[in-house]
Amino acid sequence: MSAGAPDGIYARLPNGEAFLVHAYLDSDYALAEIVGCFKLGRLEAGEDGAVLTLTRKELRDLRNFADAYSFDYDPGFIEMCLDIYRAAAELPGGSIVFYEGP
Repeated sequence: MSAGAPDGIYARLPNGEAFLVHAYLDSDYALAEIVGCFKLGRLEAGEDGAVLTLTRKELRDLRNFADAYSFDYDPGFIEMCLDIYRAAAELPGGSIVFYEGP
């Protein structure tokens, strides 16, 4: 990742290159809240922040929860959930790893 990359949620392409999935907006939310709010995924501590692994089923559930609870949570959090879902559609594998970082 290049210096000066924005804070946000990242994933890796099949070639190992990191790409930005969601740049954090001016609100108070984080990747770990997906587990706290929706009970989805497996959360671990990474070098720079949280690392969350979601299965394909959990990703579908994430989209459904984000749609259903869009008025109950911070708009930035909901947008992060939807960005994660959209990014996963372009990635191979039965589960996808997302992580916080610049």
